[in-house]
Amino acid sequence: MTERKLYDVIVVGGGFAGLIATRDLKEKGKSVLLLEARDRLGGRAYFQTFPGTDKQVELGGTWVMPQYMKEVGREIERYGWQLAGSEVGPLKFLWHFGDEDEDAFPISPDERYAFERALFQIGLDARRIDTSRPRDKQDLADLDISVADYLKRMDLPQRVYDLISAYARIGSGAAVEDWSALMALSLVAAYDNSPYAWFASVTTRFRDGTAEPVATLAAGAETVRLNSVVTSIEQTAHDIAVTLASGERYAAGAAVLAVPVTLWSTIAFSPPLNVAKRDAAERGHAGRMGKVWIMVDNLEEDISSFGGDTDLLLLQTEYRLPGRSILVGFTSPPNLIDVADHQAVVRAVHQHVPSANVIATFAHDWSADPFARGAWVASPVGQLSRHATGLRSPEGRLSFAGSDLAMRWIGWIDGAIETGHQAADEAAAHCGQQ
Repeated sequence: MTERKLYDVIVVGGGFAGLIATRDLKEKGKSVLLLEARDRLGGRAYFQTFPGTDKQVELGGTWVMPQYMKEVGREIERYGWQLAGSEVGPLKFLWHFGDEDEDAFPISPDERYAFERALFQIGLDARRIDTSRPRDKQDLADLDISVADYLKRMDLPQRVYDLISAYARIGSGAAVEDWSALMALSLVAAYDNSPYAWFASVTTRFRDGTAEPVATLAAGAETVRLNSVVTSIEQTAHDIAVTLASGERYAAGAAVLAVPVTLWSTIAFSPPLNVAKRDAAERGHAGRMGKVWIMVDNLEEDISSFGGDTDLLLLQTEYRLPGRSILVGFTSPPNLIDVADHQAVVRAVHQHVPSANVIATFAHDWSADPFARGAWVASPVGQLSRHATGLRSPEGRLSFAGSDLAMRWIGWIDGAIETGHQAADEAAAHCGQQ
């Protein structure tokens, strides 16, 4: 085992949170070592070329909405990154609920008042949430129940319940029984308390992909080590030591852990983490969304097809190539399919468009990825109202970052940036004057 002590701060994890923390610390005059387990930076954002084409697609995190996401907005203004919307359209909307396939909104006139009533209640409950404060510092325990239980207490018609449940699943990658309504309502609150925005505002992305901001932020990092799997983090009264699977050991005055909560259980901490973090490490979270890109050669119209019982919750045209279309599909529990299983994806596409001729599929399985162990976070019931403060609080010289821990945009790129800023401030404070 070798030990090297040359840095003010060690940052573990090279996603958006870790990159922002690294950048901020460098601007504060600190020397930083950035350790990343993968052979690339970017974390759960991954911009790759669809095989056999020159079209690049996002396999992971994608969406940025500066009108709601202030942290992203500031970075876009600083660096001049360009945004883009859809390259296709107008889209033909298709709905698959129950035994019926429809091209009209799937809520009958008799049920629309109940739908409106549900959205109104969601907006009211979202207004109770202050997204600038930890949820356990607010009186919100009555909302920290499963999304299923939250909707059931509204006594909704089945079709209305099914539609809102499906939208909840597309926003979480989790069955409605398995994640917290408080997290869902927190995101509605982040959308300026608009349930409609949850349905309709996810429309803009980085024009040149998430690879552009990742490369921009990485360019300023002094020392980056890829393929560096951290196995332990040990604190003393004077420093903090990080050990890799290779046996290499680094020490610094402070560290930032910017990896998904699902990976905390793979690291030995001395002293142990607090109760809130240990609970999160043991429980994990319910987010298991699968995202898959699909090439077809006979799609006559650009579509957005949404279903409550289909294996792909959403199937939508994103790009047009000569004679071909590239669509994106999302699959979520309880109807989760293996996005790496070509035939399973083909069958799922045919539930939406029976005549589609699928040529190729392309995906990254985030749940099988050992450095993700799931998609974006879907907070389990009871966690935010009891442990929100403890989840993100620093522990001695160790600070924590990542979209899983965000105050406002939980699970989004904006949330990763938010926590990266905070962790950098905390770590710098351990290294003397900022």
